[in-house]
Amino acid sequence: MKHRKKNIRNGILIVLIVFFVYLFLFGRLFPFSPLIIGFEKKEYRNAIIYYHKTDSVHEFSSIDTIIETVEKFHRLKFKKKVQIFLTASDKEYKRFTGTTARFVTQPLEGRIFVSYRAKTEYRNKKIQFDTYIKHELSHSVLYQNMSLIRSLSYPAWFMEGIAMYSAKQVGTDGYYSYDQTKEKIGEGYFVEPNDWGTIISSKGESVINCKLENKYWFIYSEFALIVNDLIIQGGEDKFIDFLKGTLNKKDFDLLFKNTYERSFEVYISDVKNAANKTL
Repeated sequence: MKHRKKNIRNGILIVLIVFFVYLFLFGRLFPFSPLIIGFEKKEYRNAIIYYHKTDSVHEFSSIDTIIETVEKFHRLKFKKKVQIFLTASDKEYKRFTGTTARFVTQPLEGRIFVSYRAKTEYRNKKIQFDTYIKHELSHSVLYQNMSLIRSLSYPAWFMEGIAMYSAKQVGTDGYYSYDQTKEKIGEGYFVEPNDWGTIISSKGESVINCKLENKYWFIYSEFALIVNDLIIQGGEDKFIDFLKGTLNKKDFDLLFKNTYERSFEVYISDVKNAANKTL
């Protein structure tokens, strides 16, 4: 009987090992895998591009310069070369990332994944490649400068607002301009930043109930508007100091109050009121 139980335990252990090996090599844990198989590789000074034989990587000829631009704005350095993956299909992309968004950046090493849909759109000149890459690189440099634990609780709205602002993505490819965003806020549309949650939490009520068509184009621009306003009010130096503080301090609201001398709740109320006055 003992021998049989031991065999059962060993069998279960083997199955679990095979399962997790599969997830790391071909599934949802691939973004954290130390072993990369099934991809070609092209290495630049500051980045490594992983691609399939059917892919072209000519779009990445300026990647080192783009990375330096991202580092300059954030005043942070990448701790290791950025890894960018061009997936062969949207099915492969979703298997690795679990999302249908055009691009996604995963925590820890800040690996960037590019969907087949995104590749098709930027090669057909429907989206601005450099802008989207700068957006994802903003996420990547933040992830590389925070712990995995911190990334799980980091305010996702703030990460998106920084990426939108630093990539100058507001007003491009369907995203609302700052003036259009203010106009919609004045009309009563507003997504509470905290409702955007974190990378592991669900979206809150104001996100779910936002009735705008293509609401994400508005929401992302709204978050960039907040970042833009903070920089206008307090200056870039103060904002960057605040940003760096958020990378290791868990209490975002307390850090905000100590930096900007009012609570985040009061500040957001002021943003709404300011938008109403512009109408």
